[in-house]
Amino acid sequence: MYSSIQRTDEARKVFDSMESKDTVAWNSMLDAYVSSGNLDFALKLFRFMPKRDLFSLNIMLSGYANLGNMDSAKAVFDEIPVKNLISWNSMILACGNYGDMEEALRVFDEMPERDVISWNTLLGAYLNNKMFDEVILLFYKMKDEDIIPPDYLTVTTALSACADLGSLEKGREIHIYALEKRLTSSMHVTTSLIDMYAKCGCLESFLIVFYKSQVRDVFCWNALLSGLAIHGYGVIALKVFDEMLQRTKPDDVTFIALLNACSHSGLVKEGQTLFNSMEINYNVTPKIEHYGCLVDLLGRAGCLEHAYKVIDEMPFRPGKSILGALLGACVNHRDVVIGEKVVKILLQSYGDDGLNDGDYMMVSNLYASCECWHEADRWRAMMNDSGIVKTAGLSSITIGNRVHNFLAGNFDFEFS
Repeated sequence: MYSSIQRTDEARKVFDSMESKDTVAWNSMLDAYVSSGNLDFALKLFRFMPKRDLFSLNIMLSGYANLGNMDSAKAVFDEIPVKNLISWNSMILACGNYGDMEEALRVFDEMPERDVISWNTLLGAYLNNKMFDEVILLFYKMKDEDIIPPDYLTVTTALSACADLGSLEKGREIHIYALEKRLTSSMHVTTSLIDMYAKCGCLESFLIVFYKSQVRDVFCWNALLSGLAIHGYGVIALKVFDEMLQRTKPDDVTFIALLNACSHSGLVKEGQTLFNSMEINYNVTPKIEHYGCLVDLLGRAGCLEHAYKVIDEMPFRPGKSILGALLGACVNHRDVVIGEKVVKILLQSYGDDGLNDGDYMMVSNLYASCECWHEADRWRAMMNDSGIVKTAGLSSITIGNRVHNFLAGNFDFEFS
């Protein structure tokens, strides 16, 4: 009981009060530490265990796997005399969280047997490491082998990859597969379908998916609102929000979607009203992401002094994305005065080393927009002197089951 609710202090008191402790007691305490993220305490307990079994080793392995500590996970993995599916799956997770997908695939290929969790763990690792085309390839391999059928999580992961790639063709194919296998009743699949169609530009499709769904949780509503925000349907998003309030309680993600919708639609007053009502009316405390949305809303509308005031007074250290949004607005509205204030905060917070190619180019463009050519050239020279290379643009097309990426200026691709 204590372990399940992660009250490790109480669990440890009970554990210490036990006159005799069997392996189950040791493992329960170990699991409590790992589940609550107290890996240092777990390791100390692990070292003092009079006897370790497969369950003990798998607990420690999963703890290291969740942290992406591949070396420690490998040491525990090698200590297991007879590995079960949990052992192998945890090792794939460890490699994925560490970012070594070559090793993750090697472990996957060496497995004497696999279950759906094995496939989903590798798929999730590819997704988390932004190897989206590999997600799609692995999904089709799993489907075509037809040994272990994809489940709702498999489909959700594959759809997320399609969304990030903007691959509508593959997204539709996976949607058809989900319909054939009756997996669309899962809210996870529904939410992923809405997200995929929205990011691929299919307004009609994501609306159909939403309104055909039998049950709509907050994640489903948020996906719909985010889709409307992407396409600038702010007025519709606000109407959908009113409909949502009759059925579901909004959360912090709801307001990120709504503020983005207002920002992309120029609904400044409505966006400010929403932001100010979050805590009062809905008991949702604004996070830095909400402040970022508000700054973007005001910046796009040209309310640059107001946007700067929000940054100056917000209870968070401004991140580069927020400062970059306001700096971009200063470029668009040719406001060097506010722009220079933002640059000053950037340099104070991150220094020259903290600036990337986009930051340098934005500052240079700020001065160029106001015909301050000397300063524009100086910032371009600073970027060149720092050794930073401007990131090339990226495009992609689908050929077969693979999505091929192209860097701008690269003419070496065999199909081009």
